[in-house]
Amino acid sequence: MIAVRRRVPLAAAVVLVLIGVSTEVARDAGWRLNLTASEPLGLYRLEPVTMTQIPRGALVELCPPAWVTPAAFPFYMQGNCPGGGKEMLKVIVGIPGDRIWVSADGVTINGVTLPGSAPRLRSNQYPKIILPRLRGEVRLSRQQYWVYGGGARPARAALSFDSRYFGPIAIGQIRGLAIPPRAPGPGLPSLR
Repeated sequence: MIAVRRRVPLAAAVVLVLIGVSTEVARDAGWRLNLTASEPLGLYRLEPVTMTQIPRGALVELCPPAWVTPAAFPFYMQGNCPGGGKEMLKVIVGIPGDRIWVSADGVTINGVTLPGSAPRLRSNQYPKIILPRLRGEVRLSRQQYWVYGGGARPARAALSFDSRYFGPIAIGQIRGLAIPPRAPGPGLPSLR
């Protein structure tokens, strides 16, 4: 019985190492495995950003601002971004020229409110962590984007860590377009 107990943790460790190695090999080959709930779980093909403006509704891999770190936000996984965190998958919902209004009730883009977008005061997972929140109007300048976690399910969008908390991102923070192997989940409202 003791030998079996020792083999189970060893087998689990081997599986985790293989998953980690496979994830890095896939990343080097242009693929991203998403295991977070802010976007549908699965494997995404990454394509470089070659356009001067990313279209609304595009799913992108990005790094948040450098002040967003795993030390400040323990729910944010470690990775290769400037702040030491992992790249995020988010949907572009605001493009250059858009007017964004952020209030306690939610985020409005060009007069259309995003579903489930009321910013939270605290992290559900770490209730002692007070989340930063923007208030008021933001007009996106050239090459600035507003990102939102569309969620694997609509209710998950409310829990996403996105521009509601760290503000607009610059095109230089976007690492690539994430192309799902199948049709994306529920859509966001039209913001045009």
